[in-house]
Amino acid sequence: MYAVIDTETTGLLPSHRHRVIEIAVVLLDERGQVEDEWVTLLNPQRDLGPQHIHGILTADVLDAPEFGAVARRLGELLAGRMVVGHNVEFDLGFLRAEFARLGYMVPLITERSMCTMALAGHLYPGAKRTLGACCAAAGISLEGWHSALADTRATAELFGHYLQEFPSPPPWQWAYEELRGWRWPTLPQEEFTPTVRPVHAGGRHGWMSRLVDQLPRVPEPPQADSYLALLDGILANREITATDADQLVQVATELGLTRLQVQDLHCDYVSGLAEGSWAAGGITPERRSDLDKVAVMLGYLESDVDDALLRASSGQYVVPPRPGASGFPAGSTLVFTGDMIESREVWWDRAVAAGFAPQEAVRPDTTFVVAADPDSLSVKARAAREFGVPIISVDAFRRLLPAEERQQHAS
Repeated sequence: MYAVIDTETTGLLPSHRHRVIEIAVVLLDERGQVEDEWVTLLNPQRDLGPQHIHGILTADVLDAPEFGAVARRLGELLAGRMVVGHNVEFDLGFLRAEFARLGYMVPLITERSMCTMALAGHLYPGAKRTLGACCAAAGISLEGWHSALADTRATAELFGHYLQEFPSPPPWQWAYEELRGWRWPTLPQEEFTPTVRPVHAGGRHGWMSRLVDQLPRVPEPPQADSYLALLDGILANREITATDADQLVQVATELGLTRLQVQDLHCDYVSGLAEGSWAAGGITPERRSDLDKVAVMLGYLESDVDDALLRASSGQYVVPPRPGASGFPAGSTLVFTGDMIESREVWWDRAVAAGFAPQEAVRPDTTFVVAADPDSLSVKARAAREFGVPIISVDAFRRLLPAEERQQHAS
């Protein structure tokens, strides 16, 4: 009766050619009992976007099927079932776009799906927004680092828990009866082998993730929680890049949020993180650095974080001195590629200050490329391999800096 889904993607905007790189489906019967599950990585034939969020490496997807190969199987899993997800419109938007790239319109309609984020607010006034917080309130374990299967299993269990609050049949039975008769297009059959991601180091349960889980729902404007849910996901591992920030602007536009509304949401968000940090006890330099990065990317200053912490602490917080910039050793020409934790502009300015000569494009005389993922499939990385230019990781480039600089800018 139900198909619970979750996706991992190369970005936030299917309208900007961002792609699905992992999808999981858990099938439930009318009582919320698991019938089957399915998961695969997907090769998007492009760079993987914010890898610090989804944790998927280029090496993981090199042998994975493309979406076109799995489309028929996915359609068989979803056809005749009500789709369920946490902030489900995000996943549905990406799946509609993937099928559309193949030339097919599929009956994945938001108004005929179920969203556990919305159900939580309906059933429990004061419920939090994130999947982690909703699961914690229901006593459900959520493991994994933005793994589609881990999130789908948790969402399925959460939906089963919520189902107990409704009579049988549930009030949305009419919608299910309607959609079960919808016809899906006949999709081509292709042979493929699902690819399951390996387990990489890292985790989603750091201190910033716990803070995000405690942020309250925002009922007004109506699109606020959909927007903030994406921001929550970006910050689950304490990191936000300039690319993330740019995409959030586009998401807000597509949701119909005004600039003033977004500014108000961001202001409350930064204040909420600061208040939660102080309430959690102790603002370490690392935590303060994380708060500053978030604030700057959302259009605020370090002094705004100072003010928020002073308010939260009733004046007890001691504002730290601002560290000065350190120099870099002179070097050769280099090119940056990929979504890094800190913005490209920050790295560019550091390279210039150190005597390097950053370039926009890889040329035969480029000395080396610094990549967020050394196995990247980006245009710049492919050009580097063609010209025989070595590609090094961000951590390797960081190790070229003086010891004090490495400590100051370590993430």
